[in-house]
Amino acid sequence: MTQVMISQKYKKTCDGCGLVKEYEMVEPSEAQIVEMTEWFTVIREFFDGQHFIKAIVQACNLQCVPAAAVTLATPVAPEPIDNIDLASLQQTKPSDVN
Repeated sequence: MTQVMISQKYKKTCDGCGLVKEYEMVEPSEAQIVEMTEWFTVIREFFDGQHFIKAIVQACNLQCVPAAAVTLATPVAPEPIDNIDLASLQQTKPSDVN
């Protein structure tokens, strides 16, 4: 049995300038490989009071690194795990009337 991969797309977005690039990873050209290796990844780890969080941004070139890194300057509040309204789930006890 012969197996051939016919499509594997890879999409990157620059957090500095907003550039969106798509790469086809089945037999990529030499130019695509060079272009993909020119991207920068900036990582910031911070503690939100309960957990360590790793925030990552991508920059398509060295000039975009500062703009992308600025988005990591102020840590954003972590997204809620779910949208459950805990107050609506609380039960009220009937008060004892004597």
